[in-house]
Amino acid sequence: MSVLSKEDRAFWDENGYVIIHEAVPPENIKAAYHAIWDFLEMYPNDEESWYSGPPRQNIEVKLYHHQAIWDNRQCPRVYKAFAEIWGMDRLWVSFDQASMSPPDRSHPKDSGKLFSENSSKQPIPMHWDIPLERPLPFAVQGMLYLKDTTAEMGAFTCVLGFHRKTEAWLANLPADADPRKQDLMSLGATPIPGKAGDLIIWHSSLPHGASLNTRRYPRIVQYITMFPVKEKDENILTHRVNAWRNNLAGLIVEATDSTWELRKEKEHAVDQTANLSPLGRKLLGLDRWESES
Repeated sequence: MSVLSKEDRAFWDENGYVIIHEAVPPENIKAAYHAIWDFLEMYPNDEESWYSGPPRQNIEVKLYHHQAIWDNRQCPRVYKAFAEIWGMDRLWVSFDQASMSPPDRSHPKDSGKLFSENSSKQPIPMHWDIPLERPLPFAVQGMLYLKDTTAEMGAFTCVLGFHRKTEAWLANLPADADPRKQDLMSLGATPIPGKAGDLIIWHSSLPHGASLNTRRYPRIVQYITMFPVKEKDENILTHRVNAWRNNLAGLIVEATDSTWELRKEKEHAVDQTANLSPLGRKLLGLDRWESES
C-alpha cells in the first residue's frame, strides 16, 4: 500500500512539500525526544536549562548515531515515503542531526507572532542547501516533528511552490547578484505546523528555514532525508560505515558529493553502535540492495 495518496502527490507537485502523518510509531517519538534532552543534559521542565551552550550550537543538536535516531531513519514508513517521491527503491539515508529551538527571549513583545521586524533573527534564516548553478539538481530533505509544533513555535518555514519558479528567478537576477543574499522572506515564507510524528519532506529547490519560536516551549525535531545510493564510490561507503560504527560526526553533503572530515565529538564517547534492521543495513550501505550487481 502506498504511503502517498493521489492527493498527496498533487499537493507535492503544487507546493513542493508533503506531510506524512504518523510516520513513526509513538514509542519511537518518545525515545528520540528523550534521547535529545538527555544528550543536551537539559530538562523539559526546567526553562533555565534550555539556554546553555554546547552540545547545542544555535538550534543544532550534534546527535547523529543514537539508537533512537537510527530507529526513525530505518522506519519502513519513512523509507517508503522517500522511495515514492524519488520513484526508486535503492536509497541511502542521511546522517542528519537533531534540533532543539527554545523560545526566543530577546524580543518579548513579539510573543505569539509569526514574523515581525525581528524576523531576520531566525535561528536558521531562509536558505537553500543545494548548489544554485542551473540546471538545479533534484534533491529532497525531511524533518520529523518530535513534539506538537504550532506555527509560532519555530516551525519549519518555506516559500510554497517556489520549486517551480526557482530557476526562472535565478535567471532574472542581475549578473552580479548573490542569490543567497537576497531577501528570501519577501518571497512569501509560510510556517508549517505539525503534530509529533509528522514527517515533512520538501523539495530542495524551496527556500526554507526555521522561524523564530515565540511560544513557551522548545521545538524538538529530527532531520532525515534519503537519496540514491552511491555504492560504486568506495570512499563514500567507507566514510558512512565508519561514521556509524564509531559514532563519528562529519557528513557527506549528498547534493555535491563532497566529504567533511570525520570528527570525534561528544557522541563518540558512547561505546555502543546502533543496531540496524535489514532495511537499516541497506540504508546505511552496509548491505547492498538486491538489484545491485
